[in-house]
Amino acid sequence: MKLREELEGCKRIVVKVGSNVVTKKNGRCDIRKMRIIVEDICELIDSGFEVVLVSSGAVSVGKAFLKKMMPKKGKKVDLQQSASSIGQPKLINRYSQLFEDHQSICSQILLTHDDFRNRKRFLLAKQTIEVLLENKVTPILNENDSISFSEITVGDNDHLAASAAQMVDADVLLIVTSAEGLFDKDPLEKGAKLIKAVSFGDELTNIDMTSKTDVGRGGMESKIQAVNKVTPLGIKAIISSKDNDRIVIDPLTKGMGTIFDPEENFKPEQKKAWIISTKKFNCGVEVDKGAYDALMSGNSLFPRGISSCFGDFYQGDCVDILHEGKPFAIGITEYDHLDIDRIKDKHSDEIEEVLGYKNSIAVILTDNLVLLEDGRNE
Repeated sequence: MKLREELEGCKRIVVKVGSNVVTKKNGRCDIRKMRIIVEDICELIDSGFEVVLVSSGAVSVGKAFLKKMMPKKGKKVDLQQSASSIGQPKLINRYSQLFEDHQSICSQILLTHDDFRNRKRFLLAKQTIEVLLENKVTPILNENDSISFSEITVGDNDHLAASAAQMVDADVLLIVTSAEGLFDKDPLEKGAKLIKAVSFGDELTNIDMTSKTDVGRGGMESKIQAVNKVTPLGIKAIISSKDNDRIVIDPLTKGMGTIFDPEENFKPEQKKAWIISTKKFNCGVEVDKGAYDALMSGNSLFPRGISSCFGDFYQGDCVDILHEGKPFAIGITEYDHLDIDRIKDKHSDEIEEVLGYKNSIAVILTDNLVLLEDGRNE
């Protein structure tokens, strides 16, 4: 099998399929779509490629069994966790049967944000996946929704797929959704045009990406954010439709969907690549000009230089660092958002007095920082 010209030389592929791809509106598994996905993956493996599948659908499947047990208002997370615990074994059982029909084997790996932000667990998960791929077993990844809560959720499976792509050193991230790809405006509007290719660094701020599917947590905005996590790492990305005849193979071998070119020159070391791909969604700190200059010169971020923070994040999370509203770096924080809000604009020797403890004199250490602007990591 020969991949499309833009993917020449690519071998390892992460495929992400959303809830609306593998389930019907009533929540039941869409066996026809799942069968096509499995057939395509098996054909890729037989042709010498390695495939990791990130599959949503567990919550959608499980919800059908909780209609008489809908929780009261404010308990949406509890419903999602309960639904996931029911739907996940049903979903993986379907996948397992379909793979066995093709004399192949799949495995299940459930992950949370903790498994990516904890370096030891990250490396253990990576090792597990490497062994599976060497044995031509397809790892099926999903967020462990049954135990996830705000502190440890990845966000959605678009972001999980981005983190997984970095974890396994993938060449390509393929995101399958209900849309043909990225359009210049809402695809339901008259005159909307499919954008066939996006070069690295192209601005997409004028494109409306607010629409979401009925069953998924993400939307096109989430998918673009996931793409923007992997393209700086040299990983190509494609967003394509679930309605292609060959759901996985068509966008890889033909000009289907929207292809995103990666950064060709930025090749950060493994730890810094991990920091970029595990960045927590919509979380960060705003710094002043002095802190910006210090960080660009290779120094750590101290509380004195922080003017504000946003989002719910915790010690060990990877977050954006912004100056004048523009992200220019990503780093692992030593403190959670509530504590940073208390120590911002203070000297390091005041941290213990304010908080009653001190993890570090810095909020983000230079060894746990990756710069995104020109001159980075030199």
